[in-house]
Amino acid sequence: MIRKIIGSIILSIGLASGTYAQSTSALRINEVLTNNVSNYMDPFGNRGAWIEIYNNSAGTVQMAGCFITNDKNNPKKYMISKGDLRTQIGPRQVVLLWADSYPHHGTFHTNFSLDPDKENYIALYDASGKNLIDEVTVPVLEADQSFGAPQDGARDLKILPHPTPEASNFVINNNPKVDKFAEHDPNGIGMAVTAMSVVFLALILLYLVFRVIGKISVRLSTKRAMKAQGISGKIKDAREESEIPGAVLAAITMALNEHQGGDHDYEETVLTIHRVTRNYSPWSSKIYGLREVPQIKKR
Repeated sequence: MIRKIIGSIILSIGLASGTYAQSTSALRINEVLTNNVSNYMDPFGNRGAWIEIYNNSAGTVQMAGCFITNDKNNPKKYMISKGDLRTQIGPRQVVLLWADSYPHHGTFHTNFSLDPDKENYIALYDASGKNLIDEVTVPVLEADQSFGAPQDGARDLKILPHPTPEASNFVINNNPKVDKFAEHDPNGIGMAVTAMSVVFLALILLYLVFRVIGKISVRLSTKRAMKAQGISGKIKDAREESEIPGAVLAAITMALNEHQGGDHDYEETVLTIHRVTRNYSPWSSKIYGLREVPQIKKR
């Protein structure tokens, strides 16, 4: 039992270390500036050489414990300090290291500097100090020029006239899909037709769905009613049993018609005139508009 537990622990440690190594292997030296005249300043207000590290993976990478150096014979020249939360690099994000020989300024200040007047070798090693993650040789650069990847994370580095510290090296200022759509449909007719087609298709689908749901609901209601009335069998058979033949309906209709008024179909109209005793028209008489004189009854 103890051997199994020890084996599980060793396996977990091995998997964890493998995952860590795989994560740190996604780090790239993305951009380097050696001759900083009027470019980016560090938090202390100094302009120095800087190295940009890029996370080329879709997951967060912990770079604490890794080594960065400018000496091929000393791969462990500067270890990135552990315990700093800022050493976690998010997906497709960057971290800036200042190569200014001021390690007492913080985690991101190395103990070596870069010479702007000659080539500079820079290498990044994992926590063991043996496995090389990435390396570059930076040529002599003009003032405020950087040496980096045209596309973030690319291996082919070149001189960049406009440094982009702590930012993407390639700024996307257009949308190829939108531009292509505008080229093929300048008036927007295709977009309008597409939008209307989508709307009407959605309405048709909703109609079909609600129609099916309605039929299912009616069938379930009919089955519950049949079950409540003790009717067994299929719904179709029950409907056929409940239907009245047409001849019977016709006979019932004729009987009702005969009962409600069929005897008077051939009766002639008779006018009866009664002569009134008064010869004048009551509409022109004013006596009905006069107030009656009250009668005093004497005892």
